Amino acid sequence: MVKMKRTLKIKYIKIIVIILVLLVLSCERLILGPEEKAPSPVVHESEFATLLDSLRYALDLPVLAAAIVTDTGIIEAEAVGCRRYAGPANVTNTDRFHLGSCTKSFTAILIGTLVDQGLVNWSTTIPEIFPEYSGSMRQEYKNVTVTNILSHSAGFIRDSDLSISEETNPTNGRIKMLEWALKQHPVQQRGTFLYSNLGYSIAGAIAEKLANRSYEDLIMENVIVPLEITTAGFGIMGNAGKEDQPLQHTPNHAPIIVTQNGNFDPFNNPAGGLYMSVKDWGKYAQWVLAIEAGRDQSLLSKESAYMLTTPAVSQGNGWYYAFGWGISDQDWAGGKSLQHNGSNGLNYATIWLASPWHFGILLMTNQGPIGDDWPLGPAFWRLLAFYQKRI
Repeated sequence: MVKMKRTLKIKYIKIIVIILVLLVLSCERLILGPEEKAPSPVVHESEFATLLDSLRYALDLPVLAAAIVTDTGIIEAEAVGCRRYAGPANVTNTDRFHLGSCTKSFTAILIGTLVDQGLVNWSTTIPEIFPEYSGSMRQEYKNVTVTNILSHSAGFIRDSDLSISEETNPTNGRIKMLEWALKQHPVQQRGTFLYSNLGYSIAGAIAEKLANRSYEDLIMENVIVPLEITTAGFGIMGNAGKEDQPLQHTPNHAPIIVTQNGNFDPFNNPAGGLYMSVKDWGKYAQWVLAIEAGRDQSLLSKESAYMLTTPAVSQGNGWYYAFGWGISDQDWAGGKSLQHNGSNGLNYATIWLASPWHFGILLMTNQGPIGDDWPLGPAFWRLLAFYQKRI
């Protein structure tokens, strides 16, 4: 009798599992359709685009955009695929993709422009910038400097769990995040690395306090426009109900229709809110390589440009963090490499620059990664081989 009950129990469990699988498959079909899949790769006008399309198909992505740049120009920049997974191959080279945390180096440049204007120093402390909070902040934050904040060594938690959904003004939201953060117990000792999106949102608040302008306006005027980037923005890519820009996708390909909630909250823009085209991101990468070569001070003084990519704190295992860049000596780079990944959970971007050999590779897609996976790694190594074969 006991054995029969056990058998029936197992049978019922199997039935439940089958039903759940069918439900999942049904939901997937509602999202994607029963036969929908990424379009097969085709031969393009350029060898680079053809290679990209084959990589997009192999990685099962809606779109793959990539560029190879040097310190003197953009060698290749293409986007291939479909704005909506399994849709028509309608992406263009001017389509926008979210940079996620690759925005952080742009925010660091903005702070650098304020340093050059004499509004702040890299060693300026939080109480010197925000004296109104000097009496209410925890003692541990009174010696935190701008350098600590930009190098993730201020002691702030990675992400704020403060609910400010009722706040519609990004500047006010960032001030509320700052007020909250300064009352929290540090999660690390000052000077120790701990990646913090909250810290970069506070960097945005610092820029706003010093210049009395919104972060979004400041970075456009001080960084984006001078670099002749024309496709950059914050928030939503495209218009609701249209596929005029790449839709954002979950890791299982489900497209996120354009909505107000399809992106980071605007309070976090300094940490990861920028979007732009692959060619415009290539312009930025070229500028970084040029300052690494000591040839371009169009945005910053030589001293401030040097600070951007100088290791500030150890991450361990031979990696260091500068201001919006991970730094490590790598064989493929001939020495010093600069690297960063970024994602808002529904897009993914990665950039690798080889300082000694004056070139870099950047990749973007409109689909989020699974966990901490590096989904574009295989494409990076293939494009690296493609470039090395040409030089």
